[in-house]
Amino acid sequence: MRLAHEARRIAAQHGYLDALESTTLRALERGDAAEMVAALRSFEGSLGAHFTLEEKVQFPALHGLDARLDPELAELVRDHGRFLDQMQAMRAQVDAAGVAHRSQTLFAFGQLASALRQHEEREESILTRAHAEA
Repeated sequence: MRLAHEARRIAAQHGYLDALESTTLRALERGDAAEMVAALRSFEGSLGAHFTLEEKVQFPALHGLDARLDPELAELVRDHGRFLDQMQAMRAQVDAAGVAHRSQTLFAFGQLASALRQHEEREESILTRAHAEA
């Protein structure tokens, strides 16, 4: 029962991040430097908080349920680090150059968003499998 709740909770958080991603993308498209920085900071902060919850609460619970999930969980944690590094680089670029590299930032954010969606699907798949086996 608790695992089903966690699966719904993660899916809801992913939905929130997807909505925030759309908001961030619109800010990047508008091209106002201050708005771009604020949007990237907001997305980065929300993403970091989500990753912390997964790494400190949800992933350890999954490990406790089935240690065979460890390789997949470790890969997800590595993804988290890469995503946050990419967000920091994008934000630093906008902080330094304003809108001068807007098209690069839009492209990089689009790539990150696509990879993040695939990542979310993998997480939800792991939870679904773990729930089915519990």
